[in-house]
Amino acid sequence: MSLVRTMIYILLAAVLASAVLFGLWFDVHVLQDKLGEISVTETLQAGMLAAIVVIHFKLVNDSAFMRNCNLLIGGFFLAMLIRELDGLFDLISHGSWVWFALLSSILVIAYTARHHRRTLAELSRYPLTPYYGMMISGLVCILVFSRLFGMHSLWESVLGDEYLRVVKNMVEEGSESFGYTLCLTASIAYYFYQRRSERSLNEQPPTVS
Repeated sequence: MSLVRTMIYILLAAVLASAVLFGLWFDVHVLQDKLGEISVTETLQAGMLAAIVVIHFKLVNDSAFMRNCNLLIGGFFLAMLIRELDGLFDLISHGSWVWFALLSSILVIAYTARHHRRTLAELSRYPLTPYYGMMISGLVCILVFSRLFGMHSLWESVLGDEYLRVVKNMVEEGSESFGYTLCLTASIAYYFYQRRSERSLNEQPPTVS
């Protein structure tokens, strides 16, 4: 059964990655877009982030022994989602996304800090879960690789006089979107792993003293 699950998650990751590439193609080829704030690619990224947030916030209720850890992870991705939707928050006030992200982060950290021992214990268990490596790989791809690989100076030196900003944007947004596919696949797999773990703990017979 674990092999079947693994194959399903691989297929899921492949479908998500294909959707990301289709979004890039549609933006550039069909919409003749330069991958600005409003595009299919940006919408897909926001959708994947929202799904990750929903998964981990749902686990806050569904997984009692990892509640604070899931709340922190969900809060982290919520701040990322708010940053991704900065154009929407600019309708309120330019740069206002910072305050919404800061407020949500403070609330989550303050809540989990009330039971800091339990929170630290849960965080120490999280790296032992099977999908931790995929999640970290996705975050590295989003926060580090896509930013460095999409540097203006890098692509200007490579393309020279033929430099087109849309090329740089496609590389950066494509790398970032691939990172989101890894994080979403890891979150979905982690969700079912936590549900199975929770059921196993509940089914264990009580110890007799």
